[in-house]
Amino acid sequence: MCVGLSGGLDSVALLRVLAGLREKFALELSAIHVHHGLSPNADAWGAFCKTICAAHSVPLVVARVTVDRAAAGGIEAAARAQRYAAFDDVDADYVALAQHADDQAETVLHQILRGTGLKGMAGMGETRPLREGLSVLRPLLSVARADIEAYANAQGLTWIEDESNADLHYTRNFLRHEVMPKLAERFPHYRESLARTGRHAAEADEMLSTLAAIDLKWDGKTAVAEALDKLPRARQVNALYHWLQWVRPVGSSELAVPSHAQLGAWAQQLFRPVPTDKPHQAGGHDFIIRRRKNVLFLEWK
Repeated sequence: MCVGLSGGLDSVALLRVLAGLREKFALELSAIHVHHGLSPNADAWGAFCKTICAAHSVPLVVARVTVDRAAAGGIEAAARAQRYAAFDDVDADYVALAQHADDQAETVLHQILRGTGLKGMAGMGETRPLREGLSVLRPLLSVARADIEAYANAQGLTWIEDESNADLHYTRNFLRHEVMPKLAERFPHYRESLARTGRHAAEADEMLSTLAAIDLKWDGKTAVAEALDKLPRARQVNALYHWLQWVRPVGSSELAVPSHAQLGAWAQQLFRPVPTDKPHQAGGHDFIIRRRKNVLFLEWK
């Protein structure tokens, strides 16, 4: 198991907990620190992680990445993409990350405010595959940050503070510092409520995924487009959305989640009774969805 170690409170506490469980569960423990190079303190954070890993006899890899500050999706998304690309090279069964209950609540609320679909509203899962043989594990997802901090203080742990965490320009920080404290005053159990909302969304998305498989006669390889021609547009959009999730490579972030409007336009192009010799295709900047002999294909440009 490899710990994603930023040097902050949460990941330092997680490293300490897992280090204490090595003998009991025969864990082969390592750590990875992703050096984004975005802060003038980045080198110091890497040195701190080396020190703390040495103190716990945990092998550490410091992965240096380059983040595009002008990325279209924002610097946070660009940094995250580089971080997960670094995780992809880890030699372990799991990458253990220290996201906790407060992070989950922020994620669900943020996705609701963005008007995202059910998959986004579901928040973070306790596990998810990155690639064949490697998955993300979030063992602290039901633990409040206050409890993690209390544990760290009781253990006499030290950690670094990322100065960017105080920058309210970032939506996450605005929610954390401005919105969540207000919610806590009126709704003390907001974490549990938002987590429950996330679970409901995940269950609903799973049911819609099952419906999509039925509608497309999906066998794990082939999607029968003809089966959708006479179905309501909402079911066509649902089937297309889930099919796109199934056919992209495990852990891939290349295929951005299309908007509902895009899916509706593509469904209109793909699922309509026309002569079989007339081409059907739709898609975005990076890929094309083709319908040939009533079977759907995804092709990268």
